[in-house]
Amino acid sequence: MSPEDLTGFIYKSHDAALQLMQISTRDRDSLLLEIANSIKKHKNEILEANTLDLEASRDMAVPELVLEWLKLTPERLNNAIECLIQLANLPDPLTLHVGINGYQRVPLGVVAFIYEGFPQLGLIAAGMCLKVGNTIILKGGNEGTNTQEAIAAIAKEILIARNFPEACMSCVPKGVTLKELIVQEKYLRLVIPYGRPSFVQQVSKQATVSALPISMGNCYLYLAASGKLDFAKEIILNSRKGDPDAVNAIEKVVVHRSWLERSLIDRSLGEWISNLRKLGLVVRGCAETTAYFRQFLEESHSEETDKPSQILIDQSIESEDIWGQAYLDETIAIKIVNDTEEAIAWINQYSSGHADVLLTDSLSERDRFVSRVNSSTIFVNAHSRFSRCSKLNDSGNAKIALGMSSLKTRGASRYPGVIDIYALTTTKQVMTNSWMS
Repeated sequence: MSPEDLTGFIYKSHDAALQLMQISTRDRDSLLLEIANSIKKHKNEILEANTLDLEASRDMAVPELVLEWLKLTPERLNNAIECLIQLANLPDPLTLHVGINGYQRVPLGVVAFIYEGFPQLGLIAAGMCLKVGNTIILKGGNEGTNTQEAIAAIAKEILIARNFPEACMSCVPKGVTLKELIVQEKYLRLVIPYGRPSFVQQVSKQATVSALPISMGNCYLYLAASGKLDFAKEIILNSRKGDPDAVNAIEKVVVHRSWLERSLIDRSLGEWISNLRKLGLVVRGCAETTAYFRQFLEESHSEETDKPSQILIDQSIESEDIWGQAYLDETIAIKIVNDTEEAIAWINQYSSGHADVLLTDSLSERDRFVSRVNSSTIFVNAHSRFSRCSKLNDSGNAKIALGMSSLKTRGASRYPGVIDIYALTTTKQVMTNSWMS
């Protein structure tokens, strides 16, 4: 496709967005419900297309992590359908304004959702855009072409039947590269990349259009001196249960030195690490954690001492490229710090900055941590697990993911760090002369 043809393709989405703004909220909500019903009716066709993608992807040597993301189970598809239904039942965010002078919330226009795996997220993202009057251009990876096209065809059939502009939801034509798409500044208003951190960084750096990068994993937990080990284990395990993407997975644990000192007597930290390993986690750590746990194993005469290859606690974890990157697997790393000040500095330096956890019984420590840790969302003595499709009586919103770690995008949503329907809108100022009656 030539540059002119690509611009023309995106212009169709732009023109559709102008038309969509004029369509009533009731009609847009009704559209979402019809798409949800049609997706449910054609569920088997979508799952069959996904099976074809999975089989082809194995021949393409697609990474196992992306294959897991690509897999579309009935439960995952049902969750996407439920999100569309909930979106249709949300109040219209575009009606918010203040008096005769003030600000009115309006759609952005054309949004591009660029993703690896996750075919159901393309559907959810499309629903969120249509809810607020945006049009969407989907570009999934080559591994999910059949699934994406099957979903888009079903949605387009409803769009046409309801006399909505067909270009409200489009897939990028074959042959158009990622780099060609994300520099289309004339009509494209926002790019949302989703996938592995390296992929998200690549898109964000190359895009000349505004980008809303989404962070995944590499969340930190600080276990203060007054925290509780059992609760820390519970939070770590719970944070990893997101399906298919554990957005808020705790991958790094910063532990107050007092836990190491008391464990030389009561061995609690060593037992805690052993329990994490028995539950399937691969534990790594700083030099002090490594030395302590090796001593613990020797003194306990554990069966693990007969399997030195499984003792993966390694001093190389000190390198910045490890502490600052997401594992996106069953690995967790432990760092010993002297005090809360060091913990705050460490988290600010290496965390992805979208969701971090503090366990403490001290109000003053909580206030110091919350005010100084530069994260979009901070959980204090609370589980960090992320739910993409919240019930209406919880937060009253449907979400794509946590992870707006950039300061310039953090305020775009009603919920810090969350890309929700409000993050897909902007505001315009309305000024009216006082002589008007």
